[in-house]
Amino acid sequence: MDKVNVKPKIVVTLSADQDQWESLYEKISDNELYIDIIEYRADLCGGEKAADYIEDIKALKEKFSDLPIIFTYRTHGQGGKGMKEPNEYYKLNKEIISEQCTDIIDIELLLYEDLRNELIQLAKEKGIQVLVSHHEMEHTPSLKELKALYQHMQQLDIDYSKVAVMPEEGRDVLKLLTAVYETKQDSHHHIVGIAMGEQGKLSRIAGGAFGSALTYGHIGEEATPGQLHVQQLKSLMEIYQ
Repeated sequence: MDKVNVKPKIVVTLSADQDQWESLYEKISDNELYIDIIEYRADLCGGEKAADYIEDIKALKEKFSDLPIIFTYRTHGQGGKGMKEPNEYYKLNKEIISEQCTDIIDIELLLYEDLRNELIQLAKEKGIQVLVSHHEMEHTPSLKELKALYQHMQQLDIDYSKVAVMPEEGRDVLKLLTAVYETKQDSHHHIVGIAMGEQGKLSRIAGGAFGSALTYGHIGEEATPGQLHVQQLKSLMEIYQ
C-alpha cells in the first residue's frame, strides 16, 4: 500500500543572539499560524553552556506551549556553526535530554556509534523523540547510497530519519525524493528528505507528496541554503495537499 502523500509539519529554525530574543518572540507570535514545530539551533543562538540553552528553551515553552521543540546543535562538519568535539557534543546533548526540556532531539548520524546509541537510548527513557540527521553539504549521493543511509537510520529504531543534500542539478532532487518515497513504503517511521539551495526548493514545498514528514522554514533569515519564509512555504505547500 502506498504510504506517501504525507502532510509535512512546518519546522521554523530559530537563530538569535541573546539581545535579539524579544524581537524573535514577536516574529514567532506574528507567524504562529504557519508553524508546527520550533527548531532551537543551539549553534546559532549565542550560548556557550547547556544551562544557557535550557534557559532559552524553557522561555520558549512558556510563551509557545502548544509548539513542540527540536533541540539541534549542528556541528561544523554537518553544515552548522558548532565547534564542539564529539565528546563535548555528547555531553551537551546528554544534559539537554536529562533536563527533559525538549520534545525532540536531533542527533547526528556520524557521531561515534557508542555515544550516539547511548544518547538515543537515554532520550527514549526520558520520553523524548529522536531525530537522527545526516547532511551532505557538497553533493548528492547516489540513490543506492541515499537508501542505505535511510536504512541505517531505520535500524536505530528512532522516530525521524532526516537526510539533507546539496543538489547540483534537478536530477539530484529527484534522486532524494525517490529515496524518501521508496524508504517510506516499508517504514512506519517519519522520513525526512531535504535538498538544499535554490535547486532544492521543490523538496521543501512538495516533499510531502513523496512521504517527507518535515519541512524547514524561517521567520527572518534562512539558517540553511534554500529555506523559505514559513508563510510562503505554507502557501506553496497547499498546492500539493
